[in-house]
Amino acid sequence: MAKHAKSQFNFIKSALENLPLPAAGLRSTFYDSKGNGLHIVVTSTGQKSFYIRRRVNGKNEKHFLGSFPDLSIEQARDKAARFAGAIASGDNPSDKRRMIQGELTLGELFEEYLERHLKKSRKTWVEYEKQFKRYFEEWLGRKISTITQEDVERRHGELSRKRGTYAANRALQLIRALYNKGIVWRMYQGLNPAAGITMFEERTRERVLQSDEFARFFETLDSEEDDFRDFVMLTLLTGARKSTVLSMRWDNISLKRATWTIPAETAKNSRMQVVVLTEAELEILHRRHKINKENSPPSNFVFAGVGETGHLTDVKRSWMSFCIRARLEDLHIHDLRRSLASWMANTGANVSVIRSALNHKDVKTTLTVYARANQDAELAARQIAHKTMLELGRSESVVPLKKKAKEQESKETN
Repeated sequence: MAKHAKSQFNFIKSALENLPLPAAGLRSTFYDSKGNGLHIVVTSTGQKSFYIRRRVNGKNEKHFLGSFPDLSIEQARDKAARFAGAIASGDNPSDKRRMIQGELTLGELFEEYLERHLKKSRKTWVEYEKQFKRYFEEWLGRKISTITQEDVERRHGELSRKRGTYAANRALQLIRALYNKGIVWRMYQGLNPAAGITMFEERTRERVLQSDEFARFFETLDSEEDDFRDFVMLTLLTGARKSTVLSMRWDNISLKRATWTIPAETAKNSRMQVVVLTEAELEILHRRHKINKENSPPSNFVFAGVGETGHLTDVKRSWMSFCIRARLEDLHIHDLRRSLASWMANTGANVSVIRSALNHKDVKTTLTVYARANQDAELAARQIAHKTMLELGRSESVVPLKKKAKEQESKETN
């Protein structure tokens, strides 16, 4: 067992720099004469480390403060004084250190959150997993108690500048929910570092394909690779969500009856939807079904993939390059769904029809789209009303208000 050579003196930099090294396998301990239990341990390899030793509840507590010369003598004395003060007030920093050493990292807590919550309640849990790792990748190895409110607020602002307010707010909501579950599951005993942070104001997107963009849209799409082209067309024509189209299964499609059944367990709002397919949609599906039958073995997915899910999952890069070639600015894939609703409204479809087509659970969502799409119709109606009122004002049969008032006054005088 290694032995300790003990000595006590007033710590100064030059003295600590010139401390003698012990023999191989031994350690030397030197105490600061200014007290507080501060001492420095020197190994045979030249490593010098500051420690403090205090008696707590009848036991000797030894706490590592830092390495010399990275930690100066003044800093070591300050940390030793704060440690002694904490012990005197009944707060043992060593207990906190041991708790941190045994607690989960952020990545480990998220894995629990993924298995115990997201996979049970979110059909798009794969997207949540990707988002979390993208937003908080550098924090995955950090102990959950070391992440502060300042850390989260700073990351919220960074994401807003780099990815936009929507992405920043979703990241904030995700890590806030993660810590809330950690507290409920008793995996974390501190305060939620994402609590109390105000989200950025979000503006609802109104982007839809405009009439002068369709020519560029279809012309560019015709030159795209088959899978991407068919995916985009079916997304636009059916108005279904991106994830729903990418995971289309042949056993949910009846080419004979011309229907596509979206099961409740895969629908975002957990409501089954039966989509009656149009000729344009059936043409795409018939062609893909014929090609799929020739594959060995055939896939049960309309857009088969080689990944874990068995179907295509990510078309972001293809979409971005497509939009650049088609000169379509600020157009998202989800805007295709809104475009269908908008053009249905413009061609006279009522709210209930649009709500059914998009499988909206809340009619308010449909009304928002419907109101925006009706702007042209509203403008036309107002123009007709303006024209009618102005024509009436010019009619000889209509007496101007001022003239009519004077005539009435003259009659009363006579």
